[in-house]
Amino acid sequence: TAALCAFMVTLAAGFLTGLVLLPLAADEISAAAIAFGALFIAAATAWRAARAEIRVEELQQKLLDERSYHAFVDAAAEGFFRTTREGRYLIANPALARIYGYDSPEQLRSELTDIGRSLYADPARRGEFQTIMEKDGTVRDFVSQIRRSDGSPIWIAENARKVTDEDGQFLFYESTVQDITLQRESVEAIEGVLRETQQAARAKHGFLAAMSHELRTPLNAVIGFSDLIIQQLFGPISDRYRSYIDDIHDNGRRLLTMINDILDLSRIEGGLMKLDDDYVCLFDAVPAAKDEIVEDKSNVAPVSIDVHPDLPLLLADRRRVRQILHHLLSNAVKFTKQDGAIEIRAEQLEGGGLEVSIQDTGIGMDPAHIQHALEPFKQLDGRLERKFEGVGIGLPLANALVKLHGARLGIESVPGPGTIVTVTFPPERTIVEQRKLSA
Repeated sequence: TAALCAFMVTLAAGFLTGLVLLPLAADEISAAAIAFGALFIAAATAWRAARAEIRVEELQQKLLDERSYHAFVDAAAEGFFRTTREGRYLIANPALARIYGYDSPEQLRSELTDIGRSLYADPARRGEFQTIMEKDGTVRDFVSQIRRSDGSPIWIAENARKVTDEDGQFLFYESTVQDITLQRESVEAIEGVLRETQQAARAKHGFLAAMSHELRTPLNAVIGFSDLIIQQLFGPISDRYRSYIDDIHDNGRRLLTMINDILDLSRIEGGLMKLDDDYVCLFDAVPAAKDEIVEDKSNVAPVSIDVHPDLPLLLADRRRVRQILHHLLSNAVKFTKQDGAIEIRAEQLEGGGLEVSIQDTGIGMDPAHIQHALEPFKQLDGRLERKFEGVGIGLPLANALVKLHGARLGIESVPGPGTIVTVTFPPERTIVEQRKLSA
């Protein structure tokens, strides 16, 4: 460095001075003393000169660093400040003045002299800030509501630290500030929508529960009395009346099933349905579902079953499994012509889970419409004169019941060739040992 060069030059000059003075010495001791003294004086002078130059360089570097620091702070997009413990601003940058609604940092420092009482909407917030700071030395994401210079409220987030000197004495608090009003309002808006959605769901469930009760009571009477008439317990009826009462009975049962399905879907959506798990034998459950749908009908496509009698038991809600099979098989029968074919297969997968699949040769559907078909009350054919009846709840309810078991419903379909619907139950619902014991 320049200081080191100056020191070496001065030292060399002292050495040469000593050599010049040597001839003037009376003896060898005097000569040595003169040379050593000249060298010492030169060294001391050089050292002081070097130290002075180093000090000048340090001051220049410190000044440069402070200018760079202030330039960086002034240009920052975030608010920046330093304050005393009492809440007086020492430094504030233009961004902070803008956030707080002041024209300049100077105006902010002159008018905002007590942070606790003049800034925070809750005066106790400053005390909470200081408590955390004294305990941890820093605060992170300290969110507060404040009042701007015009009195309008905003939300800010502060990240701050306590600055001390080498002896640990407090100097000031140093912090950055962000205006998070928009983010806060967005979160509150989302929470508000969520609350409204939950309230609407509860209201919907309450309405459906009340209506279902009011509808099921007279329907049960219709079904019960029509059943008595069909049995002709109090005397014979004409064949013409018999056909009428059969229609009344069948449509009453159909309407009751529809109401129960709507109520079940509402309960699932509201998180109110609990499973009553039991051991389900698919070898028995699948044929029972087929008989329930097909019965003695002659105008439906033939349904074949491929379920091995040694298949492990399924840990599931027996009633809900029946509903799943009922709705999936009903769809297959409804959309498959009489000369088509339907096959139900159940098997154990390599991973240990159980899978039930229903494959038909029906009309199929566009793969892009599958998700739409899983939405409640949605019909792919929305015309009033559509060919296929239904309110669009069977498939969504089956899907909801499948998910409630922790299982997965998959649909593969193409217009023309038909549809394959699979229900895959996880391995934890496969009961192998119980099947062995019951065999």
